[in-house]
Amino acid sequence: MKSMATVSAAAFALGLGLAACGEGGGSDITMPPPTDFNMKAGVTNMVMHGLSANVSLSGNVVVNGASTSFAGSGTYSLAAGTSATFNGTAALMQTQSIAGSIDVAGQSAPLNVSASGYYASSDSAFLGETDGSGNEYDVAQTPIEYPTSIVGGSGGTLGTVNRYTDSTMSVPLGTSQISYSATAPADSGGPIGIAVTTKTFDNQNNLTETDVTNYTMSSANVISFSSASAQTSSGTLTVQAN
Repeated sequence: MKSMATVSAAAFALGLGLAACGEGGGSDITMPPPTDFNMKAGVTNMVMHGLSANVSLSGNVVVNGASTSFAGSGTYSLAAGTSATFNGTAALMQTQSIAGSIDVAGQSAPLNVSASGYYASSDSAFLGETDGSGNEYDVAQTPIEYPTSIVGGSGGTLGTVNRYTDSTMSVPLGTSQISYSATAPADSGGPIGIAVTTKTFDNQNNLTETDVTNYTMSSANVISFSSASAQTSSGTLTVQAN
């Protein structure tokens, strides 16, 4: 599941005018515009401090040629960023992991998946990612900056990541395209919802995986994990914060 990144936002403002009717004239009441949220500050805070959530796990996997459902539980975590180097650039490395167990076809099995995201030390721009197995090295075509102002209804294409087998970047695997959308707070002063979608393509531009990660972010720029899903030809995984 790729990290959050963005380059543009389609912001909007909502106003409601109410006019009082009657012989004595009227007055206008205008609701305030929606609160702006600073996604860049939220991501910087998340990289610096990390986050963790207990989660439930569900989905399906192919067993002996048949799609079989599973369920389980575990912990989703983002470790606090540590100093590193990525593609020759000073960076902060943040490890993302899901650790738990699942029950599938009457048997219990461990689930441990991880990836490391890399962010520019200077401004937390997203630089790229490596998977926990060492079989993929993803590099953003350009460092992906985050918007400093989003509201409910904001959204757009975030950036494109080139995928390779390793840091030599000699064997391409395809690309990943990242986008986001924001949902207005349910209550005044409440957190904004942010959904990050990553679509992964092979070298023939065939869609091979779709990942969606949902977060909330408070007006104090604190990001929390809500849920995530991954879908490939070999199965699906849904992760839901408890």
